[in-house]
Amino acid sequence: MSLTTSGPTTPRAAAAGPLDPTRAEHWRRWRRPLAVVGLLVATAVVLGIVESRASRGFLDPEGVDAGGARALARLLEDQGVRIDPVRTVADVTEVAGPDDTLLVTVPDLLTPEQVDRVVDTGARLVLVAARSSVTDFAPELAAVSVAAADEVEPDCDLPEAERAGSARLGDTAYTGDVSRSAGVRCYPVGGDPTLVVTASASGSEVVLVGTADPLTNEFLDRDGNAALAMGLLGRSERLVWYRPVPESSGDTAGSFTDRLPSWVRAGAWQLVVAVALAGLWRARRLGRLVPEPLPVVVRASETTEGRARLYRRGRSREHAAALLREAAVRRLSATTGGGPAGATGGGCSDDVGALAAVLAERTGRSVGEITALLAGPPPADDAALVRLADHLDDLERAGSAAPATSTRRDPRSP
Repeated sequence: MSLTTSGPTTPRAAAAGPLDPTRAEHWRRWRRPLAVVGLLVATAVVLGIVESRASRGFLDPEGVDAGGARALARLLEDQGVRIDPVRTVADVTEVAGPDDTLLVTVPDLLTPEQVDRVVDTGARLVLVAARSSVTDFAPELAAVSVAAADEVEPDCDLPEAERAGSARLGDTAYTGDVSRSAGVRCYPVGGDPTLVVTASASGSEVVLVGTADPLTNEFLDRDGNAALAMGLLGRSERLVWYRPVPESSGDTAGSFTDRLPSWVRAGAWQLVVAVALAGLWRARRLGRLVPEPLPVVVRASETTEGRARLYRRGRSREHAAALLREAAVRRLSATTGGGPAGATGGGCSDDVGALAAVLAERTGRSVGEITALLAGPPPADDAALVRLADHLDDLERAGSAAPATSTRRDPRSP
């Protein structure tokens, strides 16, 4: 006898409605997290675009913020100077030559070995605010701290300084002997020059500028800063603009994160914070169990439906099927008397077999069919679980409705 449900609704259609979440339920569940993630992504993109346009780093020839140098780079290009921006020592040694000017924006980031490679190019060097690396570039000089940068008169015969006049210099000054290289001392602050022209050990010209202010967008249009910067950097047809990054050795190009734009790192930190906040928001804070009386009486049907939803969410079809079979076996055993009252779907197979034999006699179904219902494999999907529940209900109704076998007393018997 086939174990199928009656009626126009198929088991698959019946399972789809109560068990599978609808699209509207999925949307209600995920719309808030998706909105938060979308807002964070949009904010990161907007901030990245704004920051990439507004700030490209200290003395970046494309930077338009206060510390950038795009204004100076455009003036030099209008003057006919070709600018080649580089970031590593390997690029410097490949690009720069004796006929070029090499600007080093942060010379203190270089190791002595890297300084030697830069000097070996033979290019005319312009160093910005060099301190610890001064003795590597010019062994006869040393850096000292002076008053903050301000308007200073040149007080020297350097042609570039004479044309510029007063300029914004200070912060760092350079002391030592420059007579061997016929050097020049300019823009003294407290008696110490903040712009010095000297020579390296190999004889190439080295220009030391005590502060970056005359080159930046913020101060380029003040005093004689623009004239001084263009005179120092525009002497050659090509200017190699070197912005160093920390390198582990002279042959490596720095770490991958050092080459990333600043807005990428900012966006990554925002995502880390967002993930941490989402984890705190969604985390389940488990503590010790505290018993307390229920404020209301919960109906058994609500408890059953709530537990069923938990089973569905956890995809615990095997456990749900075992509970259904256990309850069916317990009720059929009590109704038919064909097996022990404590027999369960997960118990002894002999108990289920005895109950199946009694039910087969009462309902006309085969023993194997009933045994498969009461102790078969777990359902493969939600639809199969619904079919199992329907078949167990049918079996219970058939087993309870079938009359028990009775014997009538022979009137002729004594």
